[in-house]
Amino acid sequence: MIKLNLFGRGLRLQIAITIACQLAFILFGYDQGVFSGIVTNEDWLNTFGHPGSGLEGIIVSIYNLGAFSGCILTFFFGEKCGRRLCMWIAMGWIIVGAILQCTSYSVAQIMVARYITGIGTGIETSTVPMYQSELCDADKRGRLVSSEPLFVGVGIVISYFFDYGMSYVGGPVAWRVPIACQTIFAFVVIFLVFGIPESPRWLYYHGRNEEALQVMCDVWDSEPDGEKVAKMEREILEALHLERKHGEYKWRQLFKRDDVQTGKRVLLAYGMQCVYWD
Repeated sequence: MIKLNLFGRGLRLQIAITIACQLAFILFGYDQGVFSGIVTNEDWLNTFGHPGSGLEGIIVSIYNLGAFSGCILTFFFGEKCGRRLCMWIAMGWIIVGAILQCTSYSVAQIMVARYITGIGTGIETSTVPMYQSELCDADKRGRLVSSEPLFVGVGIVISYFFDYGMSYVGGPVAWRVPIACQTIFAFVVIFLVFGIPESPRWLYYHGRNEEALQVMCDVWDSEPDGEKVAKMEREILEALHLERKHGEYKWRQLFKRDDVQTGKRVLLAYGMQCVYWD
């Protein structure tokens, strides 16, 4: 796996990891919001034959179907590929989808293009929070991961203002350029991922213990016998031991009523997403 030492060790590396993760969610928000200001553009309507409300709804919402498909794909290959490779794959899907969208001249093409972009988004949003949580201090984990929806909002705001500004330009540029600009965020994330490490938890899971230890030493600018690194290594190995001891996780365990209220937590998370998307 390609890894360049672009950000050094310690705080600089931690900041780079956080920026990469938050920028991925800005891209998510931008993808979500950019189309809302486009579907009323006169040139867009002329290009696609003034689709009715039903067809327009399908064109817009097929992106979410692609995102769902991306989540399913991550379930099957995510653990094999690792966090960094998944992020690269996600950006690749998004770039291809954006290029197809901004060069579309038919309803079929733009629907396929939005579905492809959605797949990348699904892979991205399934991977980035997990990656962030595995490479930050325990006392900061909740704040960093829960801040990601905030950056979705930032991306949406950027797309709204960009759409508004481009609406004064007129012609195909007014909607093709905002769609194409998705690739800017994606290329920046690709570049950042070259300089950030793989998840130590994933490395330990796959038997690459020395590499995992080095990652933790780099992220926390510590020696292998440092207190924080030793504590994290012990916690990761204990968690992996328990997973292997109890066997493969069963889907029905998601809703079980146990001492930590797993079922209640899962249903609460589902409910929050329903409110968010509403």
